[in-house]
Amino acid sequence: MSSRLRTVLAGVIGLVAGPAASAQQNFLPGFAGLKDGTQAPPGIYAGVVGWGYNAGTVFTASGQSVRLSSSYSEYVVGALGSMVTNLKLLGANYGFTLLVPWASARLDIPRVNVNTGGGWGLTSIYLQPVNFGWHLTQADFIVGYALYFPSGGWTFLGNSNFGLGMYTQEINAGSTVYLNAQKSVHFSAELVYDINSLKRDTTYRQSDPLTLQGGLGVNYGQSKQPFSGWFGVSAYGQWTLHPTTYSVSLSTISGTVTGPYSKNYGVGPEFVTLEGAITLRYLWQLGTRSAYQGGVWFAQFAVPL
Repeated sequence: MSSRLRTVLAGVIGLVAGPAASAQQNFLPGFAGLKDGTQAPPGIYAGVVGWGYNAGTVFTASGQSVRLSSSYSEYVVGALGSMVTNLKLLGANYGFTLLVPWASARLDIPRVNVNTGGGWGLTSIYLQPVNFGWHLTQADFIVGYALYFPSGGWTFLGNSNFGLGMYTQEINAGSTVYLNAQKSVHFSAELVYDINSLKRDTTYRQSDPLTLQGGLGVNYGQSKQPFSGWFGVSAYGQWTLHPTTYSVSLSTISGTVTGPYSKNYGVGPEFVTLEGAITLRYLWQLGTRSAYQGGVWFAQFAVPL
């Protein structure tokens, strides 16, 4: 690496090591919202999901906004399979989920250049082998454990990576509370904690994010009719619990880089129809520190087999 490029990179890291934090996570904000504390009824489900993110502004740790010279975009589509069984443990139904996603690009490590227009590639495969759901009179509860695998092409400081080069363990717990006897008004909240491994063949360890997500919604239509569902406002908050750190060879990046703590929040509308088969969600990010700020959209179509 030339001395000039190293100087530029050092300056960019000061601004971007935190901004990249949210983009480097296997966990993607906006994947859950209304009724995210509720497990589906027993059955086998298949579907497709889509997620997109577009940002044109970076916020520093002190709250200063910096406009990007060109917007950063990232898109993910995936094939989803899930099963909820009649097997009971402590009164809860056991289930599991597999998501195989493809991405347009993944920003994995702070760097000067990133290519977000190089086609599509396999990204981190998500497997939740353990999911338990309880259904009480006026509330539902879930707990689960999941893994993200380092699938997808990845090289250190690569310009066209689709994977992130790291494992992530994920622990989640949540609840949906029904605010009236008809269970037509509901509030949900789910806490998700991710534990990242070192990136493959490096000493780079991405900060672990803690995310709180959920929303307030109301049902519409007649129960079990095709054009019934729910709508409302979904939101999330995400915080990193320790700085991102790494130390690598002087031939690549000199010294050890410690990124600042990042955080951001999102809020926006959600609409679910066809008895829950179609989900549409959009979130505007706000209150960002040491991260990109933009908009997140999510779409899902899933049906029982």
